Amino acid sequence: MMPAEQPLDVDFIKDAPPQILPNLPLLTSFQSSWRNIHLAHHRQPAWELPEIQNPQHVLVIPLPLGDQLVEVSWVSEGRWGQTQFDGNDYTSHIQIFPAHVPYGGSWSQNIEFIHFYLEPAFISQLAYESINPDKVEFLLELKKADHLIHQIGLALRTDLELDGGNGFYADSLATALSAHLLKHYATRKHVLRSYDDGLPKDKLNVAIDYINTHLGKKILLADMAAKLHISQYHFCRMFKQSTGMSPHHYLMQQRVEQAKQLLGKPERTVTHIALECGFNNQSHFAKYFRRYTGVSPTRFRELM
Repeated sequence: MMPAEQPLDVDFIKDAPPQILPNLPLLTSFQSSWRNIHLAHHRQPAWELPEIQNPQHVLVIPLPLGDQLVEVSWVSEGRWGQTQFDGNDYTSHIQIFPAHVPYGGSWSQNIEFIHFYLEPAFISQLAYESINPDKVEFLLELKKADHLIHQIGLALRTDLELDGGNGFYADSLATALSAHLLKHYATRKHVLRSYDDGLPKDKLNVAIDYINTHLGKKILLADMAAKLHISQYHFCRMFKQSTGMSPHHYLMQQRVEQAKQLLGKPERTVTHIALECGFNNQSHFAKYFRRYTGVSPTRFRELM
């Protein structure tokens, strides 16, 4: 394969779907409330990808499609690479294509994979939490074992499939993912600051009051952090130190507590209660209600 003289500029989010792959994605987050990270789940035939470059960092999680051996070739800035994926490689391996770094490639058989698109500006904001906030650049990785990225990726895909995409949850995992990338994949090592004292009592009270008064609305992690004039990373770390749980965990717990009270009012349907408490739909509500109480909302009402 000969690389193009000039890489194609492809924005997977704005141009969705870009005309560089034969099949449309099976699932995307582009219509969800996600902001700093997006997802596309693909199943594609053997293909030759022209040399492209993206404004986002692209993380790829290969998924099993039978037991076939897939040979993958890549070219980036005149460098060539080749690797293989077999049935044993789909439990932890990932690929990283940094923003604005041209790459192209081909694969020999049908493949399935998840693309994640991370906004560089979001990661740069997080980098300012580090002791050495230099310009953020990542390494090109064609095949790397990373269980954490793999687990975060599958968790986000599952959330999108089942719940339509929870923006608060996506931002929480995007923050954790970005911190992990800065620690392990940046061209310069970023040592993120540690916070040992939790949130000051007044800031914690503001955060808790904000959550409790907005349970029925879409709450964004970025909005909460901005209200306290701190970064998302800073907020997530210190909130957990203060309460013993992540902001998302606390939010879901409080929504379930509100729902338990409303289930005592027989004139309200389960669907109405789910939406009133800020859940995307009834299945989203049932999943978290069962997680925190051990029973379904309908069964909980019967036992009251």
